Amino acid sequence: MKLFYITSGYRRPIDILDNALIKALISAGYDTTFFLTNRRPLTELIPAIRAHAPDLVITLCGPKSHLPITIVHQIRSLGFHTAVWFVDDPYAIDNALEVAAAYDTIFTIDSGCIPYYKAHGCKEVFHLPLGTDLDIFKPYPVHPSYSTDVCFIGTGYKNRLDTMQEMLHYLPPSTRVHLIGHFWEHVDWSRGVRPQLRSKWINFTETPRYFNGAKIVLNLHRSEDDRYLDKNRTGAPAHSINNRTFDISACQAFQLIDYRADLSTYYEPDKEIVGFQSPKEGAELIMHYLNQQEEREAIAARAIARTQKEHTFLHRVNRLMSTLALV
Repeated sequence: MKLFYITSGYRRPIDILDNALIKALISAGYDTTFFLTNRRPLTELIPAIRAHAPDLVITLCGPKSHLPITIVHQIRSLGFHTAVWFVDDPYAIDNALEVAAAYDTIFTIDSGCIPYYKAHGCKEVFHLPLGTDLDIFKPYPVHPSYSTDVCFIGTGYKNRLDTMQEMLHYLPPSTRVHLIGHFWEHVDWSRGVRPQLRSKWINFTETPRYFNGAKIVLNLHRSEDDRYLDKNRTGAPAHSINNRTFDISACQAFQLIDYRADLSTYYEPDKEIVGFQSPKEGAELIMHYLNQQEEREAIAARAIARTQKEHTFLHRVNRLMSTLALV
């Protein structure tokens, strides 16, 4: 099958997903032409598709589509099958719904969004979670500066700020906590643990260093109704886990995650990953597992084995292609 892949047009962090998907398509051996939208004008897109004559034209869409809907209609009018993978659901589903019906086939990273796409006239809609890139996320020794008891990497959205502030209130003051990302400096940390903050974006090459240096890696999802982006007025629920779940596990790090409905579909709770449903429960689990090195390592070992077997971008590409073969 001949493929034509159009990149999202975004820089970080979506370009990391573009790169991982490109690598997976090459590794899978598909005859693929890549159109890099940040390097070539869109006026060259239709001629390039005509020249390649693919069986499938696919693109990845972040918070907002950089591919005009008129171009999608033009591609379909030429007889080419089109597919899109929405990778910021449900947080930006309002934007996604503006363009989704223009495509033949829809893939969404969150299973809770499927009925909303179908309600907007999309007939072929499938759940396809993100994966991880094992070339980047893997276990290795790191500098002592990355060593800590607990770390979290991610933007301090309101639900994360509130959860973290309460969780750290329950922990002993001696607990070493690193928080990396924007907005954490706006929290009053005077009660409980005072975390070490790094209030900036870090690139994908440094992220696994923190994962590999922490005894416990926290994974807190964004709230589905977060007002920072404010692009889910549709009200789509968040059921699925984020790609950070797979990245952490790929580093053979012990992961403590807030529950999502789909969690057990991908990892066995308490065997491959540990979940919590409140800040207090999360703090209690942190205190427990900080003193249980063998148990942490056993859970992390099972998590990496499951990840390598089922949750890479190569697995996602193969699932995407097998799904399209059936529609």
